[in-house]
Amino acid sequence: MRQGVATAPHPGHFAAAPLHERTVGFSLSRATLFLLILVNSTVFFLTDDKLAGLPFARELFLLAVVAVTGLLFVTWREIYFSKTSLWIMFMGIVLPLGSAGLANLNFGQPLPFGLLEERRMVMYLVFFPMLLLLFTAQPTERDLERYFLIAGVICGLVGFGYYFEIIPENGNISFDKDQVEMGANLLRPDRFRIGSGYVSLCAVILLYRMRDRVSLNDLLLLLFFTAYLWFVMQTRQTMAGWALAGLWIFRNRIDSLFKVGVLAGGLLGVAYLIFPAFFHDQYEKLVLLYEEALTGGDVRGQTIDIIVREVADNWYVGMGALSQQWNGGFSALYNPHFFLSDVGIFGVYYRFGALTPLIAAVFYLGFFWIMAQTKRKGHLLSAFQLKFWITFMSLVLSNAMTFGGDMLGMTAAIFLYFAHVEAQEKDVSQTLGWANHDSVQYRHHQLEQS
Repeated sequence: MRQGVATAPHPGHFAAAPLHERTVGFSLSRATLFLLILVNSTVFFLTDDKLAGLPFARELFLLAVVAVTGLLFVTWREIYFSKTSLWIMFMGIVLPLGSAGLANLNFGQPLPFGLLEERRMVMYLVFFPMLLLLFTAQPTERDLERYFLIAGVICGLVGFGYYFEIIPENGNISFDKDQVEMGANLLRPDRFRIGSGYVSLCAVILLYRMRDRVSLNDLLLLLFFTAYLWFVMQTRQTMAGWALAGLWIFRNRIDSLFKVGVLAGGLLGVAYLIFPAFFHDQYEKLVLLYEEALTGGDVRGQTIDIIVREVADNWYVGMGALSQQWNGGFSALYNPHFFLSDVGIFGVYYRFGALTPLIAAVFYLGFFWIMAQTKRKGHLLSAFQLKFWITFMSLVLSNAMTFGGDMLGMTAAIFLYFAHVEAQEKDVSQTLGWANHDSVQYRHHQLEQS
């Protein structure tokens, strides 16, 4: 298909150029788009599990997202008429303001601290700068797939660098962390979630690619991300999610699954012959992790019990969320390991009480509707969709609703963009089905009508 030159659309025009009119290769807008995707992964930020990064970069990025969003609210009126934009405003503005307000009413926490605590929900607003860059850069789905894979590899490299202490920590930075006593034999002493959302997305993309065509390069990249999950992220729920994703993707392609299994088995077999002791140690760790999951401590259960009791005592009115930067947060109120991020939907219930079913319905049904607007999905959009379905299946423990704003806001922008691309291509195809002769316009397939 011939690639032509297209001018960047003005923000006032809420439309994308058809695929055959879009540019390829490097451009400033595409470089900015990739930079936004990379920075949004949090790989350069200081976090509670990665004390290596740029000080205040996270806060500056959030301020930039809010500032750009405010500017677009003034200059890009069409965003008010998009149902997806209204969904983003609800998740990224109404909910964090509501949580901060409830925390102020119940505990007297100042609103700025409440908004700081709910900054992950505010990050839904990354939808707006992402959408602007998509309509300006006009990438194909393959382009975006490549951007996310590159960003995922960078996250993995930084994560391994931090795990093996190649990247040093900032010595003058500290965070309040969960100090639950786990005993002398820690199964997961060093767990880091650096770029976890991107790494999981990349793994699902690669699974979809290998379903259609098995490639050694894709397999090696998948093994890299799998090693990152096992050594660095060490999250059992994510491991189970990847397994479910693989079973679903290859459900009708046993041939591709067999090829992947043979190649992966061969590579791992050679590695086992070289490092047998290493594989024995990892197998023992897997067994211990499974046993711990079945017989481990009931910290999560204690947190859920507190939530149910506290909200009931408050007449089922939400309590909001407390920041650790204000009077010690929940650690001073309940116990040192009370975290709303660990209990999924119960964390939403603590924040909003009886309104939780309504909020959950808006969140899940709204996002399912957003994804359904794009009929033709490649590997990237299919990966986003499958990841969200797995999140929906684990809604009791999933914290995506309140802690996944950065990823979900960006995802919603991508689906909206490609929905508009499809709509324009449909209009173009319908237009090409007409032929003009003088002042008479007719369809080719209607020539024989009389």
